[in-house]
Amino acid sequence: MNVLRIVICDTNPAELERYAAACRAICERKQITALFATFSSSQALLFEMLDPSFSSVVSILVLEPFNGCEVVAEAVRQTGYEGVILYHSWATKKEYFYQAFDAGAYNYVEKGGAARFETVFEGALDAALQLERQYVILSCASEYRQIDLRDIFYFETHMNHMVCVWYKDGSFLFRSSLSELETRLKKRGFIRAQRSFLVSLGAVRRLSFEQLTLINGKTIPVGRGNYATLKEALDKWGRC
Repeated sequence: MNVLRIVICDTNPAELERYAAACRAICERKQITALFATFSSSQALLFEMLDPSFSSVVSILVLEPFNGCEVVAEAVRQTGYEGVILYHSWATKKEYFYQAFDAGAYNYVEKGGAARFETVFEGALDAALQLERQYVILSCASEYRQIDLRDIFYFETHMNHMVCVWYKDGSFLFRSSLSELETRLKKRGFIRAQRSFLVSLGAVRRLSFEQLTLINGKTIPVGRGNYATLKEALDKWGRC
């Protein structure tokens, strides 16, 4: 199962760390595996969110709409981000509430209310898990498979314009091309490891110059021209 990736942006360093710690504790208590990235400036966050290999795998974005961060929610939606946005702020002006919900925010929580934040963040986790349940339908001849994207480890090219998908319940051979799949799934956290392999970022455990090690123990060769892109994408979540 892929992990949730949670981003928190707050220009106040002390509050950024305090609420990040609170979110980690909630995830641990609910036994949800999550990776966290924190940002103390909206510029740094927006720079990263422009990178599809980063933004495509973000599950929850927690924002404090001060010091320029009020533009983040709308801006990241324009990049194609479809995950959960949660506003967490001292601000009580209506304009901030309007900005949040205009950008399709999940909720708006005033700081200082620990119990309400915990309740709303738990709801955001459930919403993110629901969004993670996305499927791909693959077919070959008269046989069809509907596969949860979270269960896929990688796709591998075969002869005669065939591709094999390796996932939690086994494998399935279907007619397609890796380039077509890469275009279709690049915003869903899949990345080219080598010309014959398209891998789920969420399935990667370790990266070396020669290979990727996946969470199921399988190793995938890494192309010389793909290593830098893979490392950059995985470094952002501490996965190397």
